[in-house]
Amino acid sequence: MKNINITFKNEQDKIDFVNECEVDFEHRLDEVSCKAIKSDVNILLLSGPTCAGKTTIANKIIHDYHEVGKKVITISIDDRKIGNDEKLDYDSVDVLDLPLLEECVRHIKAGNTISVPVFDFVTQKRNGTVEYTINGDEIIIFEGIQAVYPEITSLFDTEYKGIFINVNEDVCINGVFFTKNEIRLIRRIVRDEKFRGATPEFTFYLWESVRENEEKSIFPNKDVCEIQIDSFMCYELFLMKNYLINALNDFNENSRYFDKAKSLLDKIKDLDEISYDYIPECSLYTEFLGKK
Repeated sequence: MKNINITFKNEQDKIDFVNECEVDFEHRLDEVSCKAIKSDVNILLLSGPTCAGKTTIANKIIHDYHEVGKKVITISIDDRKIGNDEKLDYDSVDVLDLPLLEECVRHIKAGNTISVPVFDFVTQKRNGTVEYTINGDEIIIFEGIQAVYPEITSLFDTEYKGIFINVNEDVCINGVFFTKNEIRLIRRIVRDEKFRGATPEFTFYLWESVRENEEKSIFPNKDVCEIQIDSFMCYELFLMKNYLINALNDFNENSRYFDKAKSLLDKIKDLDEISYDYIPECSLYTEFLGKK
């Protein structure tokens, strides 16, 4: 468990704390990028549970490959979803169009042009396609929660390097305890309300099947990834405080999830607030709060 005991005397203390955390995380990202580039493989599988920070690490890897003159193509496994999923288990392998993904991998290996569908999370439908011409020297990143599933990794034999990102530890901040899963839940509540048209109650509802699938299909397979990284930022709960309060303040008292919502609010309400103005534009938190 990570223990954080800190008192901010003024706003400059908060700015300094944010900067220290960002530098530490940048070092972690640098290590991952360096290992990926040195691995000398053309296919990377980037995975992690929901709201772990996959987009941020993908952007970092893409930037660093560009720095060494490599072209990168990112293929979101989510874009291979069949469409509306009545069971609402959006992370299950059952919602993927595996034949389409297998065809895509086959075309990549053959050096053919590939057509990549784009998935709209708001409508839960495909929305157009993007085409890429494969020359054989590109770095292909397959990014998504399902990237560690055996049904996916079996498509690549041993011709890939796996990267796994997650919040790895529970955290105690000034005596207040948050589980590592609560931290990701807070990220998801805020992100889904802002960008995916989901109410917090709906996010709580989904969370039950999300967590079940994580324990069944994601975490047991994460060790296929040789490269792993912790995405927790020590300032993040101070930052997320007001966003979470705004999302949950009017939560329906008759909801079956009211006690869970109240528990999160009770934990976070007494933390100091760190303004999003203090966060760099390239921060992990643009995934959950948007660009400034």
